[in-house]
Amino acid sequence: MKRKLNPIAIIYSTFIFIPLAIIATIITCLSIIIMTPIASDAKWGYYPGRVWGRVMCALALTRIKINGNENIDPEKSYIFVANHQSMFDIFLIYGYLNAKFKWIMKMELRRTPLLGKACESMGHIFVDRSSPMRAQKSLEAAKDRLLQGNNSIFLFPEGTRSSNGKIGRFKRGAFTIARDLHLPIIPVTISGAYNVLPKGGWHITPGSITMTIHNPIDTTNLTDDNLNEMIEQVKNTVESKIK
Repeated sequence: MKRKLNPIAIIYSTFIFIPLAIIATIITCLSIIIMTPIASDAKWGYYPGRVWGRVMCALALTRIKINGNENIDPEKSYIFVANHQSMFDIFLIYGYLNAKFKWIMKMELRRTPLLGKACESMGHIFVDRSSPMRAQKSLEAAKDRLLQGNNSIFLFPEGTRSSNGKIGRFKRGAFTIARDLHLPIIPVTISGAYNVLPKGGWHITPGSITMTIHNPIDTTNLTDDNLNEMIEQVKNTVESKIK
């Protein structure tokens, strides 16, 4: 369904949100690029991003509700998988997920000025989707990162933002990592972000976004034989909290 144009939202987005969001993003990226080589990854790989995410949500005049952060043990590594409704998913997760994590993101973002360099400085993992072999090599890098200590990874298994707010097909990458490393999977549901800023949109509509962090799912016995069953279980869990 096509959104109704709200003149006030368009004016606010054009003259307030977008300029302030650009300034906040530039400041965040520069602080990460400059300070990460000097300071600890634990501080400069996460703290600026958390502040940035919350600032962006506040600028969008969006109400945020988080359920289930208590399901995360900060001393453990996880594979987080979530549905992808909007660009605001990024701000929400950065700002409010109570975990250290690395994104697995498409290689094209590496070429984004400042943002790509900041993500590289933070240790995020870029997936080259130009061929299955290169994509697999990127996922192997993700496994290596997880083995280097208390790090989780966050993926959108749909691979791209939803074009209609509904959940799409989940790809296998996140689940093969969980299978190989026997790390628990935490499904994450994002609901409401599509209404704030849908794919292809440029003006925000202030509203409410809810992020639900579900209970971890054990993958000790995950194999090729039951991988599709696990994917379906996680997809159903994510979908269960979309309003």
